[in-house]
Amino acid sequence: MKTSKDKSKNLATPGKPMSQDEFVSLIKEAEEGIFLTEKEFDKKFEEWRLKRKK
Repeated sequence: MKTSKDKSKNLATPGKPMSQDEFVSLIKEAEEGIFLTEKEFDKKFEEWRLKRKK
């Protein structure tokens, strides 16, 4: 899953709290993503690592 490049809001900026609605919408957006099992992740990571090693 790729993140949207349209969002220019920096969520790491201290002193700029977000609203409860913004927080909930970010959580819901993250929950809609594609999830891998630990074994699937390990396999993909190993493939990526070997590909970069060449």
